[in-house]
Amino acid sequence: MSDAAPAKALVERWQSGDQQAADELYRRYAQRLCALADRWIDAKLGRRVGADDVVQSVFRTFFRRSHQGDYQLDHSGSLWRLLVQITLNKVRHQAERHRAAKRDVAAEVHCDGEQLSPEFFARDPSQEEVAAFLDELELLTTGLRDPEPEIVRLCLEGYSASEIASEVGCTRWTVRRVLTRLGDRLQRRMKQNLCD
Repeated sequence: MSDAAPAKALVERWQSGDQQAADELYRRYAQRLCALADRWIDAKLGRRVGADDVVQSVFRTFFRRSHQGDYQLDHSGSLWRLLVQITLNKVRHQAERHRAAKRDVAAEVHCDGEQLSPEFFARDPSQEEVAAFLDELELLTTGLRDPEPEIVRLCLEGYSASEIASEVGCTRWTVRRVLTRLGDRLQRRMKQNLCD
């Protein structure tokens, strides 16, 4: 990144159709952009949005718009500054989106050790609780398409998003998207049950 010519040359190569140049640009900047995004994503927003999701979105925007000729890289450091600006805009947009009335991340209630006793978590579930969980899980997973049911199964077995992505053959972003959608569906059902 200290040398502007290679970065500019990589962008020009990518614009000419060289996919390896795009891969190199991603390798060169993604890790630092993830660290930057992570610093700006607070704990509540972080439950819904990961830094790697933001950075993937940054590169999608950068590649699409630079292909359209929207960006001109004319001096040292301009690519890095542009990617930083896109990243901060993406984080800001996600924060605004998830703080909108219906999605307000601040309104979420999360159980912690102070609200529920350790005994609650340590005990085995009753047969009725297991049956209720399986019924709820069946309702939640209705309509999922491959590989979504496998993603849910592996998550319930305790695998990480990276492990699931590797096992299923998709990206971590896909795993998180599926699980977030399922979590949103569960939250809606819980609110509905509380209102009934």
